[in-house]
Amino acid sequence: MNVEAQPFAPSRYGASKRDRPRAIVLAAAVCFALAAIVVRMGDYIEFGGEGKGQLTAVNLSQDKGEEKKAEREQPEKKKAVAQKQPVQPQPEPVRQAVKIPPRVIVPTESPTLPPGFIVMSRKDFAAADIGKMAKAAPPAAGGAGDSGSGGASAGVGEGPGGAVLYAAQWYREPRDAELAPYLPAGRAPGSWAMIACRTIQDYHVEDCRELGESPPGSGLARALRQAAWQFLVRPPRVDGKPQLGTWVRIRFDFRQPAKDSDGR
Repeated sequence: MNVEAQPFAPSRYGASKRDRPRAIVLAAAVCFALAAIVVRMGDYIEFGGEGKGQLTAVNLSQDKGEEKKAEREQPEKKKAVAQKQPVQPQPEPVRQAVKIPPRVIVPTESPTLPPGFIVMSRKDFAAADIGKMAKAAPPAAGGAGDSGSGGASAGVGEGPGGAVLYAAQWYREPRDAELAPYLPAGRAPGSWAMIACRTIQDYHVEDCRELGESPPGSGLARALRQAAWQFLVRPPRVDGKPQLGTWVRIRFDFRQPAKDSDGR
C-alpha cells in the first residue's frame, strides 16, 4: 500500500496575523510605563527640601573601647554602693546561765548508835556463815578463871581453806570488861566456845570464824568472834621466827557469869 507524504503547512503552527498588532501595542505600552517611572525617580535627587525633615542615620553599635570602659565602671559602682550601705551589727548570742547544783555537806560526825548496837563488816557477816567451815569435834573442857580461860586447846588442826591451824598462845588475856558487852546473859556453867582467827601485826587477829559452841545455839561463839578485835595473841613461831598471817584456834571455857564491867 503506497502512502504519500503530505507537505508541511507552517500556517497551522504559527501566530495569527490578526494578533500581531495587539501584541505590538502592549509591548509599546509597557516600555512607555518603564520610561515614565525612570524619569519620575530622577526628580528626587536631593531629599528634604526647605521646611522639610532630613533623614538621619544612627549607628547603635558601640566601640570596643567604650564597652571595656563600661565593664570597668560596673564593679566600681557596685563597690561604691556596698560601701555606702551601713553594716548592721549582728546580735550577740544570749548565754544561758548554768545552774550550779547546791553543795552537799557530808556530816563528819559519826551517828549516835543505840545501846547494845553491834557494828559488823562484810567480813564479819561472811565469817558468821558456819556452813562454809569444817566441823570440829568439841574438845575436853579445861582452863580456869571466873569468866573464862585464855588457854587454847593444844594440838594442830585444819583451818579455813585447808590452812594449818595452830594452838593460840596469849600475849595478854582479855579482861572481863572487854567480853561482857558481847556475852549473852544466863549462860549455863560448863559452856564453851571456840573460834579460828588469823594473826596480824602487833599481836592482833582478824578474819575470825566460829568453829563450835556448847550448848548449841547459845551464841557464845558469835560473841567471842565479835570481841576478838580486842584479843592479843602471839603468832606461831617456825624456827624461832613469828609467822604472821597464820591461823590460830582460840577456845574459851565459861564456868560462871562474867563480872560487871567495873569489876564487881
